[in-house]
Amino acid sequence: MTARRIALAASGATLLMVAAAVAFVPTAEAHGFGERYDLPLPLSLFVIAGAVAVALSFLVVAVFLRGDATHRAYPRYNLLRAPLIGWVCSTPWVIGPLKFLSVLLTAYVVLGGLFGTERAALNPAPAAIYVAFWVGLSFFTALFGNLWALLNPWKVAWGFAESVTAALAPGWTLSRNLPYPRSWGPWPAVLVFAGFAVLETVVAGAASPRALGWILVGYTAYNFAGMYLFGRDPWLRNAEGFTVVYGFMARFSITEVRAPASNCSDCSSGGRCSSGEPDCVDCYECYGAARPEQREFNLRPFCVGLNRLGVVTATVVCHVILLLSTVSFDGLSATPEWVVFSTQFLLQFPKYGGYLANLVGVVGLPIVFGVLYVATCRAMAALAGLPDSESPDVGSLARAFAFSLLPIALAYHYAHFLGFLLINGQRFIVLASDPFGWGWDLFGTADAIINIGILSPVFIWYFSISAIVVGHIAGVYLAHVQAVRLYPDRRAALMSQIPMLVLMVCYTCVSLWIISRPIAE
Repeated sequence: MTARRIALAASGATLLMVAAAVAFVPTAEAHGFGERYDLPLPLSLFVIAGAVAVALSFLVVAVFLRGDATHRAYPRYNLLRAPLIGWVCSTPWVIGPLKFLSVLLTAYVVLGGLFGTERAALNPAPAAIYVAFWVGLSFFTALFGNLWALLNPWKVAWGFAESVTAALAPGWTLSRNLPYPRSWGPWPAVLVFAGFAVLETVVAGAASPRALGWILVGYTAYNFAGMYLFGRDPWLRNAEGFTVVYGFMARFSITEVRAPASNCSDCSSGGRCSSGEPDCVDCYECYGAARPEQREFNLRPFCVGLNRLGVVTATVVCHVILLLSTVSFDGLSATPEWVVFSTQFLLQFPKYGGYLANLVGVVGLPIVFGVLYVATCRAMAALAGLPDSESPDVGSLARAFAFSLLPIALAYHYAHFLGFLLINGQRFIVLASDPFGWGWDLFGTADAIINIGILSPVFIWYFSISAIVVGHIAGVYLAHVQAVRLYPDRRAALMSQIPMLVLMVCYTCVSLWIISRPIAE
C-alpha cells in the first residue's frame, strides 16, 4: 500500500457518501448547551496547558518505555472463573433474553419510524438511532466492551433462522456460503459508516421518522441478502459497518474475549485474526467456536487492546480516519465560525446552502486528515534517519500507527456528545409512556420536561479538557509502542515520533478550540 493509495482511498470513500443524502432536506440540529459559560481563564492558556501536557507525556513515555518493550502481554483476569459473574456471562438464561430483547427493540424502532408520529421529538426512531445506538452504545463499548457483537439484531435474527432451518431440515443451510470477494475486503463496511456519517452530520436529525424507518428496512434487507449469499460471519466481518466500528472502539475497553489460535483456521478471516499470536483476542467468531473450557472473558487495562494490530489494510486506515473526521466535523459544525461559513452558501443557494456547506465539510475533512496523516508518516520515515533498506516505507508506517488515532477519536467523541446524551436521553422517559407518540400516557411520564441544565457548562468544559488530553496521551503511548517495535534503534524510534507528536499537539489545540466555541459563545 502506497501513501498515495491511502490518501486517494480516504477521499474516494467520502465522495461516495454524497449519494446517501440526496433525498433529505438539510436543517441544523445543535448539540449545544442551555447557557453560555465564560471561561475562567483565556482559552489560549487552556490550549497551551493541554499541548504542554501531551508534549510532557511524550517525554515520560520516551524515558520509561524501554527499547525491548512490546506490551503484548498485560495483566488480565478471566471473569468466567468468578462464580456469579461467570454464570451471568455464559448462561443462555441471561444471554438468550438479551438477544431476544435486542431484536424486539429493533422491530419497535422500525415500526415506530414507519407508523408513529411524524414529530421527531416524540418518535422513537431518531432517539433510538442517534442517542441510544450511536452515542450511548459507543460510550459503553469504548469503556466496557463489545456489546454489539453479542446483541447485533441482524446477527441474532439470522442465527435463530439458521438454527430453525437446521432443526427442521437437517443438512440444509440458510446461506449459500459463496466465497466473499477478496477484492471487496471491508470496503462495504466503510461505505455503510460513510453513509451514516452523512445522515448524522450533514442532515443531523432532520431526516424524518418515516425516512429513518425505511432506512432501517433497507439496511435489514441489505444485511439479510449479504448473509444469505456469503454467510453470516464473513458478511458481518466485512460489510456490516457497525460491527467493524464497534470492534475498533472495543479495543480500548477494559474487557476482551480470548480463545486459542488453533480455532482461527476455520475463521472467516482466513486465520488472520490471531496474527501469529498464540491466542486470538477480540474475535467473537473464534470465541464462539472454542470449547467452553478454552474461552476467556477477561478484564484488562484500558487501551492495551490497541497494541495488537492484527492485519491492518488501507481500508482499515481509511475507516479510522473517517471515524476521527466524522466526530471532529460534528463539533466543528456547531461553532459560530461554521455558521458564518454556511451563511455564505445560504446567500448563494437559499434552499440548499446549509446542506451544501455541511457536505463540503463532511467530504473535505477526511481528505484533509488523510493528507496530514500521510505527510506525518513521510516525516517520520525521514527523521528516523535509517537507510531505505532498513526503514519501513510510508504505507507500512500508516498501517502501523493507524490505531494510535483511535483514542483521540474516542476522547473527542466523549467530549462532544456527553451533554447531548444526557439531555436527549431523557426523551426515553416520555417514550416509556407514549412509545409511538399517539397521545398515550401509560406510566404518567408523557408530559415529562427535559432538563437541559442537567449538566453545567462548567462541568462539560473541564470534562472535555480532561477527555481530550487523556485521549491524546494514550495516542502518544500507543504510537511510541509501535515505533519501538518497528525500529530496532532507540534513537530512530524516538526521532520518528516527533512528527506524530507535532500532529497530536496540533490536534489537541484544535479540539479544545472547537469544544470551547459552543460553550463560550
